[in-house]
Amino acid sequence: MLNDWSVELNNFGLIRFSQNFIKRISEYRQINKNTPESGGVILGSFLNSRGKLLLHDFTPPQKTDKQGRCLYYRSKEHNKLVQNIWDESNNHTTYVGLWHTHPEVIPSYSHVDKQDWINSLNKSQYEGEQLLFIIVGQTHMRCWVGIRKKMKCDFQLIGEYKFNG
Repeated sequence: MLNDWSVELNNFGLIRFSQNFIKRISEYRQINKNTPESGGVILGSFLNSRGKLLLHDFTPPQKTDKQGRCLYYRSKEHNKLVQNIWDESNNHTTYVGLWHTHPEVIPSYSHVDKQDWINSLNKSQYEGEQLLFIIVGQTHMRCWVGIRKKMKCDFQLIGEYKFNG
């Protein structure tokens, strides 16, 4: 049985990952040698003015994405999905970050990942000054917060979740 996972972020508040989110995203782990990297967009809802955020959904890999064992390219199809979800949720479910997988036990971000995150922070439309970035490894999922700053972007590991089994 999976449990909710919560992370307290300074100057923001509580971020809660729903059990359903964890269960569904864990299904993309690259446990087998022929499983390609997967990824998409993280979706969440702000629960109150003190910054509580519930992560409850994500876009799955799309047919137009490029996937390899150590390669993932997110296509623009995700943008359309996010817009549709935003509209259907009455503007409550929104883009809060990006996720992808790595064929590592405990994942770390690469230079390519960092460049993708910087581009997202600088070019995407989102609420506030920060985005979340999740990498799903074989046994652990890690989450970083990226903060847009004037001269450069800053990334901080905010939590790590160990999958059961």
